[in-house]
Amino acid sequence: MRKILGLDIGKKKIGIALSDLLGMTAQPQCTIRSKNLDEQIEKILSIIKENNIQDVVVGLPKNMQGEDSEQSIWTKGFVDKMLEKNNEINIIYIDERFTSKLALSNLSHMNMKKIKDKELIDSLAASSILETYLRQKENGVR
Repeated sequence: MRKILGLDIGKKKIGIALSDLLGMTAQPQCTIRSKNLDEQIEKILSIIKENNIQDVVVGLPKNMQGEDSEQSIWTKGFVDKMLEKNNEINIIYIDERFTSKLALSNLSHMNMKKIKDKELIDSLAASSILETYLRQKENGVR
């Protein structure tokens, strides 16, 4: 069994989440903050190596019609650059249209201070993306 990595990819910040070894739960981990694409990719690849990750779940921000948005096209380009450096990982795209709202809702229930909210939003969004995948996998949906 291996952990699964969840990513909420933005141009300046990337939320990171990891599953447990059984692939049952998703936990927010951290947010990578960098405007340097190569630095972002290296940090992700380091997490992949440290945790022996094979499957990476990536949130794909589609528009409300379910079509690729400007950000989803950028996200796919980011993933392509990551695959150039490590083509042994398996990428799974998940529609992330509502994960940020879910992450904000989770924060409001946690009664976190405003400053800490900004630190957690991206990793919680990554956790929501990964949780969506884990539930779909559990229910036989791909």
